[in-house]
Amino acid sequence: MRSASSLLDVFKICVCFQVAIFITLIRGYVISSSSFRLTLFVTLLILTFLSPAHAEKDMSLFEFFLTISTSASSFVISESPLIVILILTDPSLISTIQPRLQRFLANRSSSSLVNSNIGLVSNEPQTPIWSELPTDMIHEIGNRTPNFIDIKAILTFCNPCRSACLETTSLKLFPWLMLSDSTLDTNLRSVRCFLNLCNNRCCRLELSTIHEKRCWGSQHGWVVTLDPDYETHLVHLMNGEPIALPPLNTIRGLAGTDLEWFRIVHKFMIFKDHSQEFSKFLVIAIFGSMNRLAFARVGEEAALNRRGQGEWAIVSNPNNFKFKDVARFEDQIYGLCDNGMLVSFKLDAPQSAEVQVIASQPQDVGEPQKLYLVESSKNLFGVFRYGFHIPSKSRHVTIYFLVYKFNFRASVWEELTDLEDHAFFVGDSNSWCLPTSKIPSRNNRIYFTDDNWDLQMFPGVAYGGLDVGVFLMARRVVAPLPFGLDNPCYYSRPIWVTPSLCR
Repeated sequence: MRSASSLLDVFKICVCFQVAIFITLIRGYVISSSSFRLTLFVTLLILTFLSPAHAEKDMSLFEFFLTISTSASSFVISESPLIVILILTDPSLISTIQPRLQRFLANRSSSSLVNSNIGLVSNEPQTPIWSELPTDMIHEIGNRTPNFIDIKAILTFCNPCRSACLETTSLKLFPWLMLSDSTLDTNLRSVRCFLNLCNNRCCRLELSTIHEKRCWGSQHGWVVTLDPDYETHLVHLMNGEPIALPPLNTIRGLAGTDLEWFRIVHKFMIFKDHSQEFSKFLVIAIFGSMNRLAFARVGEEAALNRRGQGEWAIVSNPNNFKFKDVARFEDQIYGLCDNGMLVSFKLDAPQSAEVQVIASQPQDVGEPQKLYLVESSKNLFGVFRYGFHIPSKSRHVTIYFLVYKFNFRASVWEELTDLEDHAFFVGDSNSWCLPTSKIPSRNNRIYFTDDNWDLQMFPGVAYGGLDVGVFLMARRVVAPLPFGLDNPCYYSRPIWVTPSLCR
């Protein structure tokens, strides 16, 4: 009897699998390299959820074999196996999702039984309607998934999965390292390589809109591009048309500069207004030999009659502070100047309004090579980077970082030796902090890119771009990143950007 029941279970699995293949091919759900691979992965993933390994009962030999085979097959077939690892190792996720999935399947079965009792008999096998999956179950998976590949798989599975997952994962994905714009192979001129830090795998995206342009990244899925004609744009890496920014040659004070086009701006920072349903951005530029500030407001339905709307507006700076980085913390704009002075300023204030000094630089920081201002949901950090120059190799080398948290009550900097369960990302573009509870192996680290352009003196000659790595705070050492061979050119170097499917 037991053997007959086991054979029946195998038969049901085969039938469900064949129906799943048919539905997938008809509906066109393509996440991996083929519809077949996706169907197999989803089917085995659900079997893993429902396997006896997650139930409080003794397993027979057949049940044990079924559990091992489904779990292992899901792991091997998945293009990014993080979801399967999550299911097999997270008891809270299992206990939350398994009863809901079982009730979902039971409800579908009950509905089929009711239809047959009232005379609505169908010869087609009854299968679950995945678009009716509980929203909170999708939230549970999305909140624990930091990998863009896995999030993309969830988003493309069905419309409810997409809407539910986007609500909780839009700003929680782990960044990618976008490598340099190599011109060595003319057949790949419009393709850029990315390193996915979740699994240390590289992927390629066709991005013709950013070819032969210098780029600055952000945590919103957008980059700022600058071309030799001083035209600037906001470009979303995954979808959508570029948004034009005001031309740089309209900035007062840039006329007559001897800087090359790709060095005229040191940094672009992108700040997105998440309180609006449409895409509205504040873009701040640190430019020129004096590291001055300019800003512009762009986007759909952006507010009119405000400074920076459709133009580059200059931030008044009569004391000639040299800005090194800018961050937004609790709706206030802060800047890090000179060797660590913290200032604040209001963009909509009269042009005569001065930059306000909040605190002087931390003690014993000396003269750092680079400075960054990093904000989290609760704190504002100053990150100080130190290194040296190797003329024979035409490169800089970073050796360590110092990190300070600003105490707003005492108006002083406090040194930190442990980032705990957070990671920092610093470089040419926005600098930001990210919780690493989803990937504990990435916590207490500072990921950095080469942003030293001071010795880029000769037009068309590449210099630097190789000082890319991760600083391990606990061990106080720098480690390389496994992105393979990269060829920085004179206008393009690796940058950080967080992929996103929504604009």
